[in-house]
Order: sequence, then structure tokens, then C-alpha cells
Amino acid sequence: MEEFRLKIGKMTCVNCSNAIERACKKLDGVEDVSVSYVNSSGVFLLKDMQKRKDIITKIQNLGFEILEDEQNLMEYRAKKHLQLRKNLLLSIVLSAVLMYFEMFVKSSFSQNIQMVLSFFGIFYCGRDFFIHAFLGLKSKNLDMNTLIALGTLSAFVYSFLAYMQIFKEEDLYFSGAMMIISFVLLGKYLESKAKLKAQAYQRKLEKIDTKKARILLADEKVEEISSSFVKSGDVLLVKEGESIVADAVVLKGSAELDMSFLNGEFLPVLKKEGDEVQAGAVILNGTLKIRANKKAMDSTLEQIKNLVFEAGNIKSPLANLTDIVSKYFVGTLIFFAFLVFVFWAIRADTNTAFLYACAVLLISCPCALGLATPLALVVASSSAAKNFILIKNPAALEKLALINYAFFDKTGTLTRPNLNIFKHNLCENDFKKLCEIESLSSHPIAKALNQNKIYDLKGEAKIIMGLGISYKENDDEYLIGNAEFLHKNEITTQKTDTFFDSFKGYIRVYFAKNKQCLGGVLLSNVLKKGAKELILNLKKQNLKTIILSGDNEKNVEKIAKELQVDEFYAELKSEEKLQRIKEVKNTLFIGDGINDAAALSAASVSMSFSKANELAKKTGDFILIKDDLSAIFKCFKLAKKTRYIIKLNLFWAFIYNALCIPIAAGFVPFITLSPHLAALAMCFSSIAVVLNSLRLKNI
Repeated sequence: MEEFRLKIGKMTCVNCSNAIERACKKLDGVEDVSVSYVNSSGVFLLKDMQKRKDIITKIQNLGFEILEDEQNLMEYRAKKHLQLRKNLLLSIVLSAVLMYFEMFVKSSFSQNIQMVLSFFGIFYCGRDFFIHAFLGLKSKNLDMNTLIALGTLSAFVYSFLAYMQIFKEEDLYFSGAMMIISFVLLGKYLESKAKLKAQAYQRKLEKIDTKKARILLADEKVEEISSSFVKSGDVLLVKEGESIVADAVVLKGSAELDMSFLNGEFLPVLKKEGDEVQAGAVILNGTLKIRANKKAMDSTLEQIKNLVFEAGNIKSPLANLTDIVSKYFVGTLIFFAFLVFVFWAIRADTNTAFLYACAVLLISCPCALGLATPLALVVASSSAAKNFILIKNPAALEKLALINYAFFDKTGTLTRPNLNIFKHNLCENDFKKLCEIESLSSHPIAKALNQNKIYDLKGEAKIIMGLGISYKENDDEYLIGNAEFLHKNEITTQKTDTFFDSFKGYIRVYFAKNKQCLGGVLLSNVLKKGAKELILNLKKQNLKTIILSGDNEKNVEKIAKELQVDEFYAELKSEEKLQRIKEVKNTLFIGDGINDAAALSAASVSMSFSKANELAKKTGDFILIKDDLSAIFKCFKLAKKTRYIIKLNLFWAFIYNALCIPIAAGFVPFITLSPHLAALAMCFSSIAVVLNSLRLKNI
């Protein structure tokens, strides 16, 4: 299976994205489709990439536009927003003129003016509604455009027939039909403006200028190329005010970098020779010569953009439910409007029947219902991104609010990934020799002891997996490792064990020379900042907290007691962690290692860190860019608020239709809605949902 992505223009509501999904799923070779109206994008899972042309043709036949890239999309959105504003202003002016002639000028000239101006206004200002409605009907797809086109066209045709004196009616509804277009355009304009605000973070990311790069060639000449073609190993020159286009290492120079988009630090970060730098960082002062260690398209920045793109295309359970409802809603409403027309035509007259049927068509548009969930999730994703939390799967936001169990990996999640020296009983020379030998290993214990220093050692070392290091220099043999390693080599550790037993819960490293144990070092696994506060906050929410760790039982027990978690399990293999997760429902798992990937995948909701193993990051629903545990509690807060907003949106959308459709149909005594007032009520239902969703911006 291969993934094909597109940016799609001219979608006017959620039903447009649903229509594209339904049409494309019917094509041979298309396994799955996810189209986002809010994100103006689509993701297609194909058996064969040859099917791309069929998908593009189908989308274009439905009346939508294929956009080349993100820049093209932003230009398109700005152009459409400007066009929407022009159409809105023109329709308001025409509506006011028509109202004036209808109310104050009673003559055949007035009727002529009304007919001409309304024809121009309806079919020019509202042309997009009619085009999409026609193409939708052609493809057997009914959406918001169908309802607006039918309602407006009904009002215009009825008035035109009365104007031609085919109907013996004195009242003309040219101004009403024009006002319908004005009110719907007002709603779409306000919705468009709110959508642009909701996607502010995505636009901020896209504004990072990484389009061009200066590459240093073999003959020391500099060539400017598109950043898309930068590959691993290329040497680049980056000057003050420019953005770094690919993750790289500094070969020469020093500079202060603005890395706020990537690590949340608003103070500049000094980078010098040997340091790693990430794409998207902006050089504030200085010049760097760097060597790319990834393709520009595989950079950290591109991964973040990719996650933000994917977030807008994943549908939550509630969104899927509303899609199903919306699918049958429009057809049902058209049939109901026909029944309303027949009812009032029999009971009253055709004029009354027309008014009520038209009002039903216009007030019942499912826009509010379709926007209720996806817009809230997009705003929530943007809000999370500003707090350096990437939501790979927005559906997980709904699930996170329902979690009962919080499982944690220990090392790298609740404790710092690096070890610290706690105590040792070695003399100064022995301790120095131990650190020198450990510099030959890349093990975390070795990193804690040698602190990345480089020594000139002339002996021969042998690393024994899971046990330690054997090192020979001149006539001396040194052993560094655990008790089992020394015992296998017939070295007693009784004296050192007595020292170690005074301190429980620490990692033990023994050091021996020529079959004699010289002593050892105790290493501690320090808690991350905010770990205690996080566990306390989760327990206040009645969540059961559990540590699942592969570390030895004494170390895990020490951390568990310090944090006061409810349960802990030590010395677990990857499959054992997975089994623990599967034993209960509504689970959250937070981990960062390759051995956590299976558990992350099995949990209802999973979180990992940006510095985590690649497999763990790919599996996690949430990626925490900053290594800050307080972000986890922010995720819970955002999830609960998002679920509340979505439920409120859906409640409003359903209640609105349940209350307003009977009123529009004339079934509620003493209350009557004219078609243009019905259109106004419809557009404000969508605006209410949009404004309610925007409350998530400030969390």
C-alpha cells in the first residue's frame, strides 16, 4: 500500500470533504480515504500509485481544485477569503437596494429593477453554491450547496413566475432570495476568518523560510539550490538571518540560534563546532558551516509539519458519527421540505407552502453539525502545538478524557535518561582509572562515569554484553561490571557488598584489578522535574498510576516509593509490558524506548517524547517536544476541555435543528420564519459552533 496526499481547494463545507471521500472510495485500487475540509487536504491509501490520475480526475469532476503545494494552498486561501469578502459586500449592497425598491417604490419599473439586480446578485455573488450543487447532483451527492441552491432558486423562480404574471401573486421575493445569499456569504466569511485564525500555528510553521540552500561544492564554490534537494552529507553555508534547511552538525563557526519553533526556548542557543542543529532554526548572529546528516525532507521541521498535516486528516469517533448523520441528512430534509410544501398547499395556498418549504431547506443546513468535531480538534491541535505538544492522532484527545489507568516506563520517562554518580569507595587513582576504561564503552553507565571525556589508552579492551568490560594493559588486568561478572572470574566482592548494602535502590558498578576487588561506584537514576507533581495530579483525578520497567526491582521500587505510585512492575520484557496493558481498558502509556513500542501501540492513548526512539515516536498518539512532564497534565486538561467543547457543539447543532425545523415548517403556533430569516439563523448556527471551538485557543 502507498500513501498519496493532496491539497484540495473549493471545498465549502464538511459535506464537500465527505462527498470526495465517498466518490474516491468507489474507485478501484483505493483502499481508504480521509479528506479534511478544515485542513483543505486529503490522504489516499492506494494499491497502485497509477491510480493518482483517477483520483485527481474524480475530484476535479466534482468541481474541486487540486492545489500544487502548501504555498499554493495559502495563496488560494487568501485569494478565496478576499473573493468571499468582495462577494459579501456586493451582495449586501444589492440586498439593500432591492429592499429599498420593494418597500418604497411601487411600480413596474421597480419590479424590473428587482428582477435584474436579483438575477445578477444571486447568480454572480452566489455562483459557487450553484456550481457545486449542480456538480454534486451530477455525481449523486447532496450537501449544503444543494440546500442553499434549492432554497434560493425556489424563491427566485417563484418570484419570476409571479413577475411574469403566471402566478396571480402580488408579493415578490427577489429581495428575500438576494438576502439569503448575503446571509449565507456572511456565515461563510466569518467561518473562513475563524478557520484562518485556528490554523495560525500551521501558517507559522510554513513561514519558516527553508526554500533555498547554499551548498559548498568540492572546488569550494558555493551554489544555491532548492532545499528539497539537500541530502545527507552535503556541506552548507548559513548566514545571519537565514534558516537552517536540514538537521546537521556544525563543522566550523559559532552562532546564536533562535530554536523556539523546535524546543520552546525563546532565549537564543549558542551553537559551535561539533554541535547538532535542527532544520527551522534561525541564525540570529554569526555564520555556520554545517554538514547535513539527513535529507532536508526528513528533517525535524518536516516531521513536525507532517504531524500537523496528519492531525487534520484523522477523524475521531464523534466525527465519524456526524459524517454518517450528515450523509443522509440532506436527502431526508429535501423530502421533508416537499412534504411541508404539499401539506401547506392543501391546507392554505401555494404562496404559504412555498415560504414554509423554502424556510425548511435554508434553516436545516448541516454545516454546524459537520463543523462541530473537526474544527474543535484542529483548534485543540494548534493550541497543543503552541505548548510544544504534537497530536499525531486527534481522536486520542477524546479517548484521553476517559482514561482510568496511567502506565509509565521508568527510565527516560519518569527519571532522567542519564545516570549520576551517587557515591564510591575507590581511591582517587583507582576512580580515575575506572573512568578512563569506561571511555571505551558507549553504555549509559559508561557515559555517567567518563562524562564524554577522551583518554589515550594503550591497552586492549573487551566488552562483554550484559556483564561489563575486561581491560588488559601491560601486565595488569582490570574488570568493571556487575557482581555476577566478578563472581564468574572468581573474585570476591564481600567488602564492597557491605558498602553497597548501606544504600538501597542504586545501580552497582564493581571495579577489580588482578583478581582483587578494589571497590565500586553507586549510580542514581534521578527523577525528572515535575514527576512528583504529575503523579499527584493524576491521582487527584482518580487515575491509577503504574510503573512498568525493565530495570531491576530495587531501583524500580525506590522510584515507585519516592513518587507514591499505586503499583510497579520490574524486570519486564517488551511482551510482558504489552500483556499488562491488555489486562485493563481505557489505558494511557507513556514511554520512550524501542521496548515500549508494543505497549504504546496497545494502549488506548500513548505518549512519547521528541528525543525518544524513532519507533516509539511513530507509535505514540502525542509527541512531547519539550522534555517536560507538566505537558502531560496539559494534555489531560486540553482533552477534557476539547471533549466538553465538542459535546457542546454537537448539542447545539442537534438542538438547533430539532427546534428550528418545526418552526420553519410552520408547525409552531404564533412563530413564523421567512426564507431570508431562516438563512440568517442557519449561518449563525455555524458561527456559534466556530466561536465555541475557538475557546480552545487559549488553553
